[in-house]
Amino acid sequence: MPPGNQSVSYIIENPPTGKNQKSGALEVLLAFGGAVLVGGVFFIWWRKRSGNDGGETKADPIEDALKSDELREEEKLALKYLLEHGGRASQAEIRDALEIPKTTAWRMFKRLEERGLVRIIRGRKENWVELKR
Repeated sequence: MPPGNQSVSYIIENPPTGKNQKSGALEVLLAFGGAVLVGGVFFIWWRKRSGNDGGETKADPIEDALKSDELREEEKLALKYLLEHGGRASQAEIRDALEIPKTTAWRMFKRLEERGLVRIIRGRKENWVELKR
């Protein structure tokens, strides 16, 4: 701006009345409704794409196995023991807790591994059993 006094003037008009004002509110309402609709469609698309459609959550195979009649009683007890102890324990620890022989425990863990419920981690001195989620 050049040096010296400057003057600025504003002209403020009265707001429109009648039809123009109503149509402006209608346009805002329609724009807002359209934005909500587009957002809702995007949200539904995103949920389906990510594999979670808002319905029931995926079933836990461990919980399903515990409720089924397909497992033997000691297998259910072993899974419950693992659940109560953070999902991982040594075979010897579980064997001692369930008071079952070493060979019986080994066969039991192999059956659970074949069903995809646990993973056996072989170590030098002892094997560990871990729940598969």
